Amino acid sequence: MHASDVLVTLGLLPGAGSFRASLPAGTEFDAAPGDDAVLRLDGGDGAEVVLTGTIGVLRRGLLGMDATGSDAGALLGRARSAGTFEQQDAAKVIRSLASDAGAGTGTIDIDLPLAVFVAHQGRTSAEHVASLAALGGCIAFIDADGALNVRPVPERPEMALRYGREILSYQTMSLPAPEVQQFMIGNGTAGSVQAPDALHPNFERLPGSAATPGPSARWRPAPVIRTASDASNASEAATQSAAAATRTVRVNCFLLPALRPGMVVQVQDLPSGLSGDGWLVTRVRHRMHPDLGATTVFEGVAADAGSLLGGLLSALGGLL
Repeated sequence: MHASDVLVTLGLLPGAGSFRASLPAGTEFDAAPGDDAVLRLDGGDGAEVVLTGTIGVLRRGLLGMDATGSDAGALLGRARSAGTFEQQDAAKVIRSLASDAGAGTGTIDIDLPLAVFVAHQGRTSAEHVASLAALGGCIAFIDADGALNVRPVPERPEMALRYGREILSYQTMSLPAPEVQQFMIGNGTAGSVQAPDALHPNFERLPGSAATPGPSARWRPAPVIRTASDASNASEAATQSAAAATRTVRVNCFLLPALRPGMVVQVQDLPSGLSGDGWLVTRVRHRMHPDLGATTVFEGVAADAGSLLGGLLSALGGLL
């Protein structure tokens, strides 16, 4: 079915992917809210699946009809679990939260053992998944087929764009490199999540040698962490995430249906002074409009934050 105007917005969790498609009056459309939906866009190289989800709202008028919907991120965003998980790693917890919300899973590649995790109702399941992913140094997103994926940031670019070919406009923003170490403060002194005392939090913090909180060190509570190694890994991931956010990009391109959040993109042949190496895509907007044409706008942060930190990560590692 062909739409006269299509807008698709995609993002990393805890955000949800959504679409709006405008159809001319008289179009035969027998779907109803709650029905499955698959949205394909053609950027000139054949139709590509952009979003798989469900129809949410139908608006009908004399001149046409609008259909809106969302992907599985909305299911996770509506769900508020009340589960407690013992001796299960983050991957098992994430799969369980997705199953309870009615969302399928794809690749769940996260190394984060947990002694106990309480999926309290103060957060949505999407927020719980995004939080666990961040503690494990990963990102969480919904793929084109509607499945939840959790994985580390890709080490190499997965798509190459070229100035003068796909790029219509290109803008970066740089902030001062962070000088604050991020410490994810856990509880207890257990050597492993299977240790008898791992389920008993105490007043001893992890990591025990964390710098005193102040202008150069920020403490962030993470009571789910019960081992020193997990505290070290989570603190390094948080520090790198803060560094990545100091370099951002916003790019307007010709329609690129295959471009998705969670990908690392390299932009080549840019004019002198502009950097195009390694952007982690965090948000994508596809638009097809009869007057405005077919475009993709994406936003991203630095994919390799290590180069922005100078000696900060080394100092962090020494403290941990």
